[in-house]
Amino acid sequence: MSKHSPYRSSRSHNLPAAKSRMLKRNLLFLALTGGITGTLALCSKAQAAGGAYVVDDGAINAPGECNVDVWYQSTRHQRSEHNSVIAPACTFSQLPWVQLGTAIQRQQADGQGETQLSPQVKIALLDREDLGLQLALAGSAHWALNRNHSFDGGDLSLPLTFSASPSLRLNLNAGWAHAYDDGDQSHRWTWGSGVEYDLAPSLTLIAERYGQRGGEQAWQAGPRLHVSQHLDLDLIFGQHLTESRDRWLTTGATLRF
Repeated sequence: MSKHSPYRSSRSHNLPAAKSRMLKRNLLFLALTGGITGTLALCSKAQAAGGAYVVDDGAINAPGECNVDVWYQSTRHQRSEHNSVIAPACTFSQLPWVQLGTAIQRQQADGQGETQLSPQVKIALLDREDLGLQLALAGSAHWALNRNHSFDGGDLSLPLTFSASPSLRLNLNAGWAHAYDDGDQSHRWTWGSGVEYDLAPSLTLIAERYGQRGGEQAWQAGPRLHVSQHLDLDLIFGQHLTESRDRWLTTGATLRF
């Protein structure tokens, strides 16, 4: 006796050829998507915020490990503005509590470009896994490479991370920024808050709100895809909360080794 239902066979043969091919393509797409998602879930590991996100986390690289963040940002407003950044950072085995790095930024606006170099240091102050707390001291200085007065300012911050659960992390920043713009110096307190939620082993959702007292305020949010333990991909949407309400889109990648 045949194990195939005559009713199912009749329904399948009655489908028009075009719909039959479309059904097969959809089933193949679903199978491939499911297989890729399952593979990523098995080999991936969630990582903390970084890259193009402004609100820092309280962790540093493990001793002997490095990362390279690369991102490209396009701002939508009355003028054309694009930012490209590459930012390597390492923690050396001889200094396991210090992470050293630098950021090289190329900014293009209205056909004119400027390159900025920003050395960075991040010192681990507290790492209590039992309490889910990580605290660090982060600082950076900024130099414009094609200006007569190259020093552009610096900043200090205290990033704190609280792991509310294995899949939920909260980041809080408090700091101070010094800016020097053509002889006009300013000092402002800075703040920021962010949340990271691991929706799946291969996907983290990140959102943040940050600003300066009497200055810039903005938000950013987007998904982070963990392609492997060594590679993350970001897609970030952001908007200033000042009068201009400028919006931007950022694509980025983080490589760890």
